[in-house]
Amino acid sequence: MINGKVLVIKWYGPLQQDDVKDWEKSQNAKFNLYLIGGKKKNAKTKIHYYIGKAERELLSNRLKDKNHHINDFSRVNEIWLGTIVNKKATHYDVLDAEKMLTSYFASEGELLVNIINRTLPNKSIYLINEWIHYWHNSECLRLPKISIANKMPDVIVYKKDDCSDEYKIFVSPKLKEIK
Repeated sequence: MINGKVLVIKWYGPLQQDDVKDWEKSQNAKFNLYLIGGKKKNAKTKIHYYIGKAERELLSNRLKDKNHHINDFSRVNEIWLGTIVNKKATHYDVLDAEKMLTSYFASEGELLVNIINRTLPNKSIYLINEWIHYWHNSECLRLPKISIANKMPDVIVYKKDDCSDEYKIFVSPKLKEIK
């Protein structure tokens, strides 16, 4: 028996900024998490990532806010929209998922635009990420090396170690099919 919260997130992408609203409207799902990868203004080569949540009717409306961090990018390479599929997501589920993703990226030294939620939750969480190509509605098998989908592990577990009584992060980078 798992002692903690299990969240399965289906990520749909990689979308271009202009395609997000129309695609999102065509779906029968509520997207409450998003990942953005691109070049920050005045950045020469480094790719920056932004992880966020939105609890509005349409996530694409959040990206249109005049003070949103997407405006810090000179070029957006990709956007992924995420939905928690194994349960009806509460505000706290979305917040915990965002904290897990942001904290993982911060611990790995990845460049993030956002600095909120770099602290992990105070409970055990098991996060499973599934990467779906938005157009083909099938698993994304090949993506560019710099894609946030390649940098994000498929499984992130944050749990209390029985021996030390400390919380630790465990990851599985990419799950592979056994044939």
